[in-house]
Amino acid sequence: MTDERRLAFALRSGSRKEPKATFQYLFERYKPLVAFIAARYLKNRADIEDAVQETFVNFFSHAEGVRVSVKSYLAASAKNISLRILKKNGEADLGDPDEFAAPPSDTLAGEEFRELIAEMRRALPEKDVRTILMRLVDDMTFSEIARRCGEKEKTVKTRYYRALKKFQRVWEAKR
Repeated sequence: MTDERRLAFALRSGSRKEPKATFQYLFERYKPLVAFIAARYLKNRADIEDAVQETFVNFFSHAEGVRVSVKSYLAASAKNISLRILKKNGEADLGDPDEFAAPPSDTLAGEEFRELIAEMRRALPEKDVRTILMRLVDDMTFSEIARRCGEKEKTVKTRYYRALKKFQRVWEAKR
C-alpha cells in the first residue's frame, strides 16, 4: 500500500488509533529525509530540529488537504520552512558543503547516501556535486540553481548533465 493510500485510509477510518499509527509510521519513514533537507540549509542543530518538528506538525495539520505525494509534500515543506528560518535568522548563504556528506540519519539508507556523496566528491569538482544535490535532493529547478549560484541557467544545465554522465562512467567502472 502506498503512503498516500495508507494516509487516506487512516483519515477515513473512524478509529483514533489508525491515524496515530499512520502518522507515527510516516514520521519514522521520512524523518531522515526531512532532517537531511533541513541540514542542507541550516547549520544550527536546534534550528534543524525545529524545522523537522514544524514540517511534521504542518503536515499532520493539513494531511486531509495534501494532494501530492507524501514525500514531495514533506520535502517541499522542509525546504520552505528551512529557508524561512534562515531568513528569520538573517542568514542567506548555501551553508557548509560538507553538510551534504553527513545527513543526520543512522539508517542504512543514510549510510549508503553518505558513501555515494563521498564517491561523487572523489570523482567530481565540488561545484558539480553541489549542483547535482541541489537538483536531486532539494528538488530545485535549473532556474533556481542558476539564481542561487549567480550563473546562467544553460551553464547550470550543462554542468549538471556533464557531471552526471562523468559520475555514471566512474561508478560503472568501479562495479
